[in-house]
Amino acid sequence: MMLGDVLEEIKEDLNYIYSNINSNLSIKAGQIGDYAHLELSSLDKCLRPAVVLLVGRLYNCKSPKLLSLGAIIQYIFMASRIHQNIPETRQTQEVDPRDGTQFPVLIGDYLYGKFFTTLCDAEILHLLRPLAEIIGRIHEGGILDRTNLHRKEDNHQLAAEIIKLETAELFAGAARLAGELAEAPEEDLQLLYEFGLNIGMGYGLKEKTGLSVKYFQQALMILEKLPNCPDKVMLENLVRVLQINDIRMVV
Repeated sequence: MMLGDVLEEIKEDLNYIYSNINSNLSIKAGQIGDYAHLELSSLDKCLRPAVVLLVGRLYNCKSPKLLSLGAIIQYIFMASRIHQNIPETRQTQEVDPRDGTQFPVLIGDYLYGKFFTTLCDAEILHLLRPLAEIIGRIHEGGILDRTNLHRKEDNHQLAAEIIKLETAELFAGAARLAGELAEAPEEDLQLLYEFGLNIGMGYGLKEKTGLSVKYFQQALMILEKLPNCPDKVMLENLVRVLQINDIRMVV
């Protein structure tokens, strides 16, 4: 099974989200991709918004607010990815502005601004606090990462904590906040958080250490506790696709 097959039913919504994002990637100075590295795999372009949309379907919700949340989560991911890739020191003879420090910082901040305006336009400002807390955790993970560059390779617990903060918390927030917008029962919201967290841990560890199996299995176990509906199989299949041995096969 390929990722495209799993996401076929939400392809139109995913295209809508990315069309809106792309419309904001042009500024007076040109394309923001000229000033910061925005290269993403096909999987990273759709995975986080897909979690938002599929959780909504779990509760029979297809509200436009979910489309906005999907874009918001992607803006946060893109901004944090740019900031994470900024070099420690400025190159004295940099030719490409994307490889410097000043322009990527500005572009990352620009994308964070787009997350906020999208939040306002969608009238879901009540999500601001949890989203701001997620951004704080992402940056906390970045600080932890950069202050332990020579320790994390031999310290699996430290590496896992960094992945939790930098990667998994955004997945967890995407799932839980989608549940809130879909008016999921209160008892399901923590399960959705844990489901997203395990997907994020599995995905982050798969890229770095290959220790992801237990997290994907845990995500499937949590999914069993959530409502049974025809669309639930799409979430199950998404997790199973992410488990395959070579992640490049699905992008």
